[in-house]
Amino acid sequence: MGRELSKIMSIRALSHDDIEIRDIESVRCAIGEDDLVVHLAAYVDVVGAEKNKYLAYETNVVGSRNVSAQARTLYISTDYVFDGEKGNYDIYDCPHPNTYYGLTKWLGEQEVTRNGGKVLRLSFKPRPYRYSKVPREMMFSGGYVDDMAQEIKKAIDRFDRLPPITHVGIKNISLLELARQTRDVEPISIKDIPIPIPRDCTFDLTVWRRICEKD
Repeated sequence: MGRELSKIMSIRALSHDDIEIRDIESVRCAIGEDDLVVHLAAYVDVVGAEKNKYLAYETNVVGSRNVSAQARTLYISTDYVFDGEKGNYDIYDCPHPNTYYGLTKWLGEQEVTRNGGKVLRLSFKPRPYRYSKVPREMMFSGGYVDDMAQEIKKAIDRFDRLPPITHVGIKNISLLELARQTRDVEPISIKDIPIPIPRDCTFDLTVWRRICEKD
């Protein structure tokens, strides 16, 4: 996502060589207090987070605390803060993650908002789709990374208008349908995934569309 944003706007992209978000001194050296930080750094391996909880927590929670304490922060969170049982989640629905990854991202949200930052909940996939097998039941409101980069850019341009938490997306779509736009995939059951993952993480995008329509 950082690379995609670099293609469409002028940003200073920080790599692992430039900053270690788990180290507060590294954060202070790399980020200025007047910066607006789009916080994309995260431990995103959903299955791996179940096995390496320490690293997931340090990255997604402590790292988010460090970054948002240093500068204005736009935190890129995930639809996995929800368990996917209901779908059409709005910004007032209480998160209930069923993965450790989702839990750490929710805790990271709390660190950011506590420090005055703002949260975007969204989801994006690489183009073309990475995997050859896709759960047929999964629904979400995201899209491919290049399309969602455009949505994040809109949020950056409207940072001062954003509420503390915003659900961002394009339209409600099945993951299988999205994947088939870029490759041949085999439908599987969500029960074939080794950990419980959300089934329907679609968003109510009313607030997001209202923000975008104000121009």
